[in-house]
Amino acid sequence: MATRRSAATKPSVLSEANRHLVSRFGLGVDHQLVSDVRAAGSGVAWFEKQLTPSRTADTAAEAVIGWYPELKHSPATAWANVKSERSSAWEYGLAFNRYSMARKLLTRRHVQEVMVDFWSNLLYVPAHEDKSFPWRYGYDNLIRRYALTSYRTLLQQAVVHPAMSGWLTNYDNTKNGINENLGRELLELFTVGRTTGYTESDVKNAARLLTGFKVKVFDGFAASYDPRDHWTGTVRVLGFTHRNTSADGRPALQALLSYLALHPATARRVSLRLCQRFVSDTPSSTLVRAVASAYTRSGSDVKATLRALRTHPEFLASRRRRMRAPVDDVVATARVLGLRPTRPTDDESSFVQHALWMSSSIGQDPYRWPRPDGFPETTATYASAARMVRSWQTHYALSGNWWKSSSLSRPSVAGSLPAAWPRRLDELVDHQSRILLGRVPEAGVVSTVSAMLGRKPDDRFTTVSEVSDWELTVIRGVLLNTPQGVLK
Repeated sequence: MATRRSAATKPSVLSEANRHLVSRFGLGVDHQLVSDVRAAGSGVAWFEKQLTPSRTADTAAEAVIGWYPELKHSPATAWANVKSERSSAWEYGLAFNRYSMARKLLTRRHVQEVMVDFWSNLLYVPAHEDKSFPWRYGYDNLIRRYALTSYRTLLQQAVVHPAMSGWLTNYDNTKNGINENLGRELLELFTVGRTTGYTESDVKNAARLLTGFKVKVFDGFAASYDPRDHWTGTVRVLGFTHRNTSADGRPALQALLSYLALHPATARRVSLRLCQRFVSDTPSSTLVRAVASAYTRSGSDVKATLRALRTHPEFLASRRRRMRAPVDDVVATARVLGLRPTRPTDDESSFVQHALWMSSSIGQDPYRWPRPDGFPETTATYASAARMVRSWQTHYALSGNWWKSSSLSRPSVAGSLPAAWPRRLDELVDHQSRILLGRVPEAGVVSTVSAMLGRKPDDRFTTVSEVSDWELTVIRGVLLNTPQGVLK
């Protein structure tokens, strides 16, 4: 176990390059992440290790499912509970939201979890929707399993999953009544995009290949494939052609999904979203082309694509220029403050639930985006004066545990401060800035803290017991509310 990071008077920090890398691909540069980077030898070595999730033990995150055992109910059991009014689709969705948030707060597999979030926005299925809720946890497992493989594999798996079939009503798509819903979103949202010039005929043909997949919605939710419902005959979608003569149309569909995943327009769309997620709302065409080229050369391999993004000069030059989305803001703040959720006993004391409420209050209710296009990757979507005020308030609330969460492991004041005393106020601000922001405080921060506390920068604290919880909360809140605390 690494020595607690706060013990030193001036805690050492990661280099700017290392911190930039792990800030963008991590969920919050906390004590454990700093230790993991140092153990790996560099940010790049940590990143490479993260690309193979099994190389990093993730015991705490994997145990979270035990907090929400209802998510493991079979679809038949979940439906029986809803039908008998013992539960509801909304309650199953809320359990999934809590599970997902807890994993973000606890995981050591940062890159995998960040990519789960990314793909969940692109291949979006909400959590509370009543035609897909029994399968939503299983869909999340699928996204996590394939998040760092290839987009071709992920697309082939996700499109035919019962959660997707329920959400986009593909269960109602038969050879005698073509439902275009999933076929349209496959082209518009999941792959080539509207500007490619696909036609209504392309949409219908994509939908025809999607016939045969069944989910018994509102009747046990069993999933199956019925060849008797599959439409047969030649299909053409953009440059793809298949005779589609077999009653089992799954091989033909997989061929179409492979074609679409590797289409140049898909490479550009996926690469643009990745660049917006990890670099800038407005990445250059040069960067997008470089990432798309790696995507295409590798057959949509996620690792190769992320490596091309990570090594590009535009990524390296984008330090502290990207604002966090609301959920990322809450998660990163909680993590750097050392707040770790424990198994909740009720909603009122649950830190996981409080984190969800905080995220919602500043503009992002996880898995509740109302359209099938998922949450945008551009942070300007969430940028407003009201959002920033709420974020600043949330930083103070988290620093002082003002929501009174008891299902929470939280460092004591003594455990958050240096081991050697006495210390001046300006030294405490410098100390906390190194821990929370990874750098010395910007000009004006010490004077702001001094004014808020009614103390002078050189005021001395003889022992740690003289530092009140309120004083530490003010110091931390001010630091987290600086541009260096909000940007990554």
